Amino acid sequence: MIYAYHANNIAITGKGTIDAQGGLEFAAWSKIEANDRDRLREMGDKLVPVHERIFGESTVLRPSCIQPYGCSRVLIEGITVKDSPFWTIHPVYCDNVIVRGVTIDSHFPNNDGCDPESTTNVLIENCTFRTGDDAIAIKSGRDTDGRYIGRPSRNIVIRNCVFHSECNGLCIGSEMSGGASDVYMNNIEIGTVKNAIYFKSNRDRGGYIRNVVVDSITVERAKGVILRFETNYFGFRGGNHQALYEDFHISNVSAGTADNYAIFMDGNEEYKIRNINIDNFHVKEAQYPYYLMNTECINFTQSSVNGKNIPESPKESPQKISLDVY
Repeated sequence: MIYAYHANNIAITGKGTIDAQGGLEFAAWSKIEANDRDRLREMGDKLVPVHERIFGESTVLRPSCIQPYGCSRVLIEGITVKDSPFWTIHPVYCDNVIVRGVTIDSHFPNNDGCDPESTTNVLIENCTFRTGDDAIAIKSGRDTDGRYIGRPSRNIVIRNCVFHSECNGLCIGSEMSGGASDVYMNNIEIGTVKNAIYFKSNRDRGGYIRNVVVDSITVERAKGVILRFETNYFGFRGGNHQALYEDFHISNVSAGTADNYAIFMDGNEEYKIRNINIDNFHVKEAQYPYYLMNTECINFTQSSVNGKNIPESPKESPQKISLDVY
């Protein structure tokens, strides 16, 4: 709805409100857009040239609210954004992006707050996200199309933010086929969400998530999991492109309640979830402390669930478990 293409040195600033009024018309499209959405995804799978992916009159596809595309030196500061039709702030193929002091108040389907996609050198700080979907989800393309382009998201800092999401909190994925690396998340307050800190993909995606630092996070409640590594995210269509997760450092996490698991790591057979160091991670109350499957080099220090210390190197589960809280 607000768009820039290959522009440099651009900004949206001030204390005003952008009301996208998504709920007046576009929100209902989420229920009727499946045919056009699937047609678009099939074009991506077949690598149809972009100029041939024509979706005009009579097409039912919701737009993002703010989308700089292929831009450099972008500033979005101080504004409030309401009622997006789809993802709210969505930089694609950009470099040097700052999102600062922004409030997002948007509660319709797929109302992610800020989703940098295949974008580098990003700072998101001092923002408040009240969203119907993920507060922040770092992305880098989907499936065949994303792997073919192969442009990762990297060098991303997220700090000093408040998340009140109806879905998930801090996320990477699930559309991360081009890879995501060198991400730093610090000083985040998360309310009641489905999953608080969430890395998600499936075997259609491929790609990787690596070199991630998460520090100083507070969580009120997770209906699913406080810390989740998921390589079997829903919507799997039969591919065999397993994602690589490696080199994470998670520290100083304080959480109230997890309705299911405090920690859930569901790896895949080809690339195990590996080199995960977790320090000073505490969950007051959880139905289950942890689940680990297809992992290696998972280390906990000074961490606890339900008042009991987590072993430094916990054992994997003897059986496969799935958790349908996405």
